[in-house]
Formats: sequence, structure tokens, C-alpha cells
Amino acid sequence: MSLGNHIRIFLCVVFMGVLVGYVFNAQKDITDHAYIEMVKEGYLENFSDVKVRNAFNYAFFEPYWRYYEAKTGEHVVELSGDILFQGKDGHAILQFVVNEHTEQFSLRGMKFNDTVLSTVQKQQLVGLVYQTWEMKQLAYE
Repeated sequence: MSLGNHIRIFLCVVFMGVLVGYVFNAQKDITDHAYIEMVKEGYLENFSDVKVRNAFNYAFFEPYWRYYEAKTGEHVVELSGDILFQGKDGHAILQFVVNEHTEQFSLRGMKFNDTVLSTVQKQQLVGLVYQTWEMKQLAYE
């Protein structure tokens, strides 16, 4: 066997080792966590009559909840799903930051179709979510 073949075999083994390491060390989403339940069962400011879970599950198509700890140490519950906003179908991502000491949360970051929303747009999206919930409740009465 020539030196070139040894080098190719060595490179293949190294590549396979890196690939296997990546696959087994890939971090999986945490979708079952106490902070997720806290946010789902909680209420947003100015919307204290409807749980977050109910409002967003009605407004979002296939809502997906996950938890992670940010590099800053903050505990983040992220909700993503598809919604019609400002006349466009798109994908929204909302980030709730949980204060572990007070067991309260606040809505922080929000994107729609990979664009960070302004404060006014955030209010509009949240308003749309709760308006959708109310309209669906009226339809079922």
C-alpha cells in the first residue's frame, strides 16, 4: 500500500470520527421543562383573562415550544409557529425570558420571517393573537 493510500485512509477515519462526534453531541431541543409549563399556564401583561397557551395555540399553526439557557445565563422559552401577520403568511418566533427567582416571565424578542419586530409590531402581533383567540371563542359559542 502506498503512502497516498495511507493518507486517504487516515483522512477518512478522521472525517468519520468528527461526523460521529457531531451526531452524538448534537444538542436536542428541550420541549418538556417546568419553565415551558410556567409560560404556557401564565398570562401576559394586559391579557390577564387568557392563558398564553390558549391564545397562541389558537393563533399559531403548529406551535412549537422549546426551552434553552442563553449564553447570558437567562432562561428562555421560545415559541415558534406560522401565522398570518400584516397580510403575509410567515413564521413567527417569540422569546419569553423567565426569572427563576420570582418565577415570572416577560416577552422579549420577537421575529417574523427572520425580521426582528419593533415594539409597535410586537404589540400588533400579540394583539392579533389575542384577537384571533376571541374571534374563535365567539365562533364556538
